[in-house]
Amino acid sequence: MRKIIIVGSAGSPPDVIEILKFGEKLKMPVIVCVHFTGSVIETFAEHIQKETNHEVEIVTGRTLLQPKVYLPSGGKDIVFINDKMVDVLQSSSKVHPSISTLFASMEKYASRESIVIILSGLGDDGKDFANNLQKSGVKFIIQKNPRFRYLPENISRVLEDKCERMETEKIKEALLTANYP
Repeated sequence: MRKIIIVGSAGSPPDVIEILKFGEKLKMPVIVCVHFTGSVIETFAEHIQKETNHEVEIVTGRTLLQPKVYLPSGGKDIVFINDKMVDVLQSSSKVHPSISTLFASMEKYASRESIVIILSGLGDDGKDFANNLQKSGVKFIIQKNPRFRYLPENISRVLEDKCERMETEKIKEALLTANYP
């Protein structure tokens, strides 16, 4: 099953919305894992839905993936249970939702059908799992010229620059192309 995973931290919420505004109905699931305090997840979900016209679901338990946007409930980490289902766990990391926890859960189900988009952010959350995901066929797109370059650069270094770098508008075009099965 083709799926898009969008991850980020500081500076990335406006870019999430921008790249999802591609004017077509979703034909694949999009999992969004952006560092947020739990109290703003519902507002962010409403904003995504209003701005992009995509259906958005806040994951509170085991959820079968459909063509819509998924966010974890506040204070939780989103994880894959299998190739077609996600769930949430109480976050034990200092930042949540944790990109590392999401990536670790993907390792068993990683395939060429998955595209991970790394947006603006601080730190290096997820970098310890990125190389294994890429070796399993996951395609990585790194945001070119993000507001905060630390997260994209730290993951890019682990991938030894074997990833595509794209401006926000090009990421949007890549999503539109991927949206066709």
